Amino acid sequence: MSASIAFPAVIVVGASGNLGPFIVQELLKQKVKFSRIGILSTPEKRAKFHTAAKYGVDIVLGNYRDAKCYEGFDVVISFAGNSILADQPQMIDAAINAGVTHFYPSEFGADISQPAFLQERYFQDKHLTRQHLRKRASEIPGFVFTEMIIGAFAETFILSDVFGLDRQGRTFTYYGDLDDIKSISSMEDTAKYTVDSILLPFEAEITERTLRVPNGNYTVREFVEVLSDLDNTQYETHVFSVSDARKQQESARLAGSTDLELAFSLKSLFSSPFMVVPKPWQNGIFNFKPKNLTEMIQGCI
Repeated sequence: MSASIAFPAVIVVGASGNLGPFIVQELLKQKVKFSRIGILSTPEKRAKFHTAAKYGVDIVLGNYRDAKCYEGFDVVISFAGNSILADQPQMIDAAINAGVTHFYPSEFGADISQPAFLQERYFQDKHLTRQHLRKRASEIPGFVFTEMIIGAFAETFILSDVFGLDRQGRTFTYYGDLDDIKSISSMEDTAKYTVDSILLPFEAEITERTLRVPNGNYTVREFVEVLSDLDNTQYETHVFSVSDARKQQESARLAGSTDLELAFSLKSLFSSPFMVVPKPWQNGIFNFKPKNLTEMIQGCI
């Protein structure tokens, strides 16, 4: 096994997003294992991290393209959102120039290496990021990166309309078959897997590590039924074909609406059989029991 840094310094980019706060919270829980914990922020967002700063997190003000922001850190965890995914190669180069040796790209979803996803619009910038990471890892001795593959987040399913759930209206709109099987994860457990993985040594000569750690596989119907039971209400379901979502995706593209194009691309992708994380999974190398479907949903409502 390759050597690892006993007490690495970790900086989080995009800590104000959906998963970022869970990662910061978990890093603080395990603070004794890290020499430094940082959050990269623009000056106007600094106030969002007031509480984290009180607990000893360094708030680094600057731009993610600036190498100075990464000085003194060994590990970068990126939660770049859709709008800046294309900028991750610049982020990677800046981090490497500052001496960072371990990078977590903004993956945290489906296994995009599957053939069906190689040309998918939604994953285009993630593929470019992977290619760039591989190139830089081949050039920079000691530089490694980790991809976290977790499926879909239960929190996103419930708290956002991105997958078609309207809790206020008690309706669920889905493009596909309700008996489709999906890999589902909780943000809390994903944060545990990610933070714990920082201290796992890489095998010798390995520069790219993929950790497949979803909480479990469930049908869409199971998800809606469990939520209905917990909410003590029956959700009205509206089911459409995947081709309907693709038509709306193309209409959005022609209209120049990137956000809407990506939204319907994601709705189409969620119905895909490739949204099941391929096995073997690596959950067993970690020392905690992940939440089941009911526990994941209970944590969101």
